[in-house]
Amino acid sequence: MYVKQSFGLQMSQETFTKPELKVIVIESFCQKKKRAVKKKKNRNRFVLGSMPDSEKQTRRKLTLRRSFVDVYNKDSACMDLNDDNMHVWMSEDTMRNCALVSNMQCCGGMQNGNIITCEPENFQREIKILIRLFGDSIDSEELQQKMQHYNGNIELVIKEIVRQSVERETKLDEESKMDALRDTEQVKKKNVSYMLLFNAFQKKKNKKKRAASESDESILSPNGSRNKSLQREMEKAEVGETKAGINLQGYCANETCLASRAKLPVWINIGFDSITFTSSSTAFCCPDCKKSTINLIVKAIDDSIPVQDNNYQCSYTIKSGLSYELKANKIKQHAKSIEDLRERSESAMSSIEIRNLITELRKYEITVVKPPSLKGNERLLEKIRVDYGGDFNQAFDIGRFTILCDNSTKLQTAVAVMKKAEQFNLIVSEDKDFFSKQSRTHHRFHNIKLYVPKHDVYIEMQATLKNYTTLEGYAVIDNPKLSHLFYEQIRVWKPIGAQEEELKQASDEALTKINDIICEWIDEREIRKIASRCKPHSEIGLLKPPQLRKYMTNEQADTSDISQKLANFVYEQLCNFIPTKIKCRAIYVILLEYFKEHIIGKTNPACCADVAFILQAARENELEEDIAISQALETYIPLQANNYPYIDSDDNKKNDAYDCYQHVINFLKEDGKSDQQSRIMILQGKSGSGKSLFCRHLEECLWKSYDSHSTKYIPVYISLPKCYNELNEAQIIAQALQMKQINKDMISVIRENISFVFILDEFDEIFDRYNKSNAERYFYNRFNLHEWNAKIITTCRSHVLNEEDIKQVLLGPNNLTTSMVYLWPFSNEQMHGYIDKFVTMNKKNKFNEHSDWTTRQYEKTLKNYPNLHKMVEEPFLLRMILTVLPALVKQHSIGTKISKAQVYEAFNEQWTNLHAQNIANKLAELRIQTNLKKIKAAFQEYCQNLAFEMFIQGNQIATEADIQYRDSEIIINEDSKVEMESKISMKICR
Repeated sequence: MYVKQSFGLQMSQETFTKPELKVIVIESFCQKKKRAVKKKKNRNRFVLGSMPDSEKQTRRKLTLRRSFVDVYNKDSACMDLNDDNMHVWMSEDTMRNCALVSNMQCCGGMQNGNIITCEPENFQREIKILIRLFGDSIDSEELQQKMQHYNGNIELVIKEIVRQSVERETKLDEESKMDALRDTEQVKKKNVSYMLLFNAFQKKKNKKKRAASESDESILSPNGSRNKSLQREMEKAEVGETKAGINLQGYCANETCLASRAKLPVWINIGFDSITFTSSSTAFCCPDCKKSTINLIVKAIDDSIPVQDNNYQCSYTIKSGLSYELKANKIKQHAKSIEDLRERSESAMSSIEIRNLITELRKYEITVVKPPSLKGNERLLEKIRVDYGGDFNQAFDIGRFTILCDNSTKLQTAVAVMKKAEQFNLIVSEDKDFFSKQSRTHHRFHNIKLYVPKHDVYIEMQATLKNYTTLEGYAVIDNPKLSHLFYEQIRVWKPIGAQEEELKQASDEALTKINDIICEWIDEREIRKIASRCKPHSEIGLLKPPQLRKYMTNEQADTSDISQKLANFVYEQLCNFIPTKIKCRAIYVILLEYFKEHIIGKTNPACCADVAFILQAARENELEEDIAISQALETYIPLQANNYPYIDSDDNKKNDAYDCYQHVINFLKEDGKSDQQSRIMILQGKSGSGKSLFCRHLEECLWKSYDSHSTKYIPVYISLPKCYNELNEAQIIAQALQMKQINKDMISVIRENISFVFILDEFDEIFDRYNKSNAERYFYNRFNLHEWNAKIITTCRSHVLNEEDIKQVLLGPNNLTTSMVYLWPFSNEQMHGYIDKFVTMNKKNKFNEHSDWTTRQYEKTLKNYPNLHKMVEEPFLLRMILTVLPALVKQHSIGTKISKAQVYEAFNEQWTNLHAQNIANKLAELRIQTNLKKIKAAFQEYCQNLAFEMFIQGNQIATEADIQYRDSEIIINEDSKVEMESKISMKICR
């Protein structure tokens, strides 16, 4: 055995590079017999010594009694008779089954340590501890046998139990994999011959033997390569974990500590540092009880890289009472310059040692990818400057191989082969496993640094599964570069200010989520759940972020503004990325949600679909506030129209009118891009003819068509009296959209990407103010409607504008192609249909106290009053008359001529009574005494004063505006804004 002695520390066999035999010196058979007669319960005595491999030894069969296994002379052990002792050289596999007991004497300059032989005991205390650890896998009787077998050495008992557990699990795992392999092969290739199956079985069996051999070696060596099963078992027997740097193992003296009660060894990590301690008089902090009660150190693992041997881990046995000095430093390259480092790395990657290792890996059908060239110099210099403070000797990934495996079994094989690097004159200098423990960026890989002595340089070997790689040409996902490119955007970002800090943190979180999907840190079910929300750019129509309007060319772009570059990168990725597979669709969802929340903003639309959501929410809010229109839509009857106005004469009996809605739909289907005039329709009608109700009905139908993808146009109803500002007429559309909660910054982006139908209602109500200006007369140019990709429908009451105004303001200079439509009054069939709907609605909403009236009763009553029968041709008057008809019948006898003024008066009386009663009911809920007559009188007085003020100002409509204008800017009332924003945020999030 080749042993390195330094400061009383014995290095473990893992650091040796030559094969060795362990030597056991046993008392002579005769002496042993005499001692056995004298005292039967005594154990045989062993002495550990050393002898060169080359020396020939006599071979014979040796049978050891009781606790010792048989040792055969065939390649297992060598024996030599010397004086009264027998010297036996045993291989490592044979040595495992022997126990070192009694007074052990070390030969060859090694340390001596006494193990006291004692009478057989019940070992009840130790067995209780072991049952607590392994109760599910072993019973007390078997533990008693093992304790007696190993003479009370609890460490050897634990190792034996763990070894058996690992062997059982490995066997079951291999058998299940073999069964799965057989099933798969039977499905895919039914005609595979028995010989091929037999060869596959033999190959699997050989791998199984190699894996079992490696497991055995890892149990013998405390620092060996351990599989996951062994780690789980050993975690039960040890407290704490080993990390980079110096790791000390000792025992806690705190009686209340669980680790101390179970007498379990505890790991303490010191990190990369230099320490001096005395084994039996220390005060390190226990990771279990968090107290400085570790006062006995028994083992040290130095996870550093000693320069003289370049090994990544060294183990030392600590002897009680001695003082030790340990130092751990991080590894570094040994280059003199960056050029020297590149030259060494390139030579090492093509060296015979690396080639031999790659050849060995490929024997197991493992893919090894060598990059076409070393890491680019520009990228390398940047990383050295940013990550390593200018120290190029800290760069290890300049030369990196990627090892790609089909499954976890092959990955374990690849790691095992690389850990046997000494066979290829290479040295394992660092081993980082990021499969069970997540890396900083959540990539999943096993990274091993190999030292190439011939070229004095380190080379990285990064092993992962093919399902997890983003290496182009080998990845199984779409757009494999996305994750790395995203990382490159934010890698060196040093945010300035809270806003950039928040964006940087959100970017890191988004990248982590993407890598979680790629590397399957989240389960398949969750990935599918995320992927189900995927809607690509082709379906939702992403909008370019407003901050990128200046980011059009490289000359204009600010290369130092990383947030702007990041916005452009994410936008382009979403526009060009077409996800097809489950993982890719889930990645697209994560990136889109990041784009919506942190690039565009939570309340801003990120795509055409979001614009539609916001406008639909605004429409719902408007209808909630305007109850009259909502109820009127339920009784809507299709209107008739014509290309000329209705005249009350016999000429109209030819009945050549057409359905107004269908005529508008045909107009919208026409392609008006070549001629702006064919994009405009003017809809005229008498007061009360149903223009506004038709516009709301048209808007509702167009939304249904848009949601079903029957049309590309988004309808926007705009009440001109509410939106018109004579100080800023050119921005009337933008102001209307702002009223509907579209952010001002998004207006230009929306204008460039979305097609609209703008329904401009009640132009006649703003004409007086419009006509005061000496600016452009034609409304299309004056409102800058040519900037929008939109069709325009404008309503205007008949006889408000004279013929000359209509030509100049509504039709424009080329009035031959502008569509002019005139609404016609109700026919008898339309009146009957409306009355039928009104009766149904009256039973539901109780417009009057006579909800029991039938359609026939209304029609019969109308015929008894000829004047009323003529008025009902107008939809507005028809609704008003039906509402007050039962009251009119009580006041006027059959045949009486009832005027419009009388109808208005009756309706006003009923309307006033209804609202006065509502006010009284609300006050009563607050327990406030009220007088209904006084409330009604006050309410009537308020209405009269309002009407008089409107008459003085020349206004025919009074509205409670949700907006104010200040310096040509629109300011939305805060209450209305907050309420709408909350609704919109909920819609967009869904």
